Amino acid sequence: MTETVLQPLARETLADQVYQVIVRYLLRTGVEPGSRLPSERKFCEMLEVSRTVVRAALDQLADDGYVEKRVGVGMVLLRRPPLPLENGFASFSVRASLEDLYQARIALEVGAIEWVVPGLTEQDLDRLDRLVDQIAVHVATGTAFLEEDWEFHNTLICACANPAIIQLASIIDQYFDRMRLHRPEALLNRPRLERLDVRHRMIVAALRTRDVEAARQALRLHFLPWPKEIAGSGA
Repeated sequence: MTETVLQPLARETLADQVYQVIVRYLLRTGVEPGSRLPSERKFCEMLEVSRTVVRAALDQLADDGYVEKRVGVGMVLLRRPPLPLENGFASFSVRASLEDLYQARIALEVGAIEWVVPGLTEQDLDRLDRLVDQIAVHVATGTAFLEEDWEFHNTLICACANPAIIQLASIIDQYFDRMRLHRPEALLNRPRLERLDVRHRMIVAALRTRDVEAARQALRLHFLPWPKEIAGSGA
């Protein structure tokens, strides 16, 4: 029985690891399709790996249809990779229930807001406005807006410019992954969708005033009351 449960671990190359880092970079920074990526040399400097390794990772991204190398321009994003189904902190993901992840999200996002507010640029705020408008369209049509919701909250976390906090944002990834896989019915709960639409707008309004306490209160209101789909959940 042990032999059927325990499977050999995948042996990732350094290029595989760089591939995943670049994917997270694309998702967290919100690089738009058609935009130019940092050069190979820049990635080498940021990641402290050889150009051969970076090139192999970028070639794989190109083979997967996410980027394209253009003469005289460099590497350009064609489309964003999908939301990752697995992230860092895998051991945390295995042990944590959906309720645990929700509590962790509240602690992380509400706790980080005092560094998020001064770090937000006008471009970030405009991006949040666009996401809220997209969410409103989903609410009007009764469709889920998981990716827009995920991108909204990751934009906030990335604005704090603290690499340790940004690394902890894998908690947010895992929460959305778990909701998508185990609680899809919650994504189409119309009263909840309408409430989230309004509360996302309240968060952006508070952020535009640069009022940390107002933003903190708007986030707390956004998270409460807890969705009944996750209360006491063991998923």
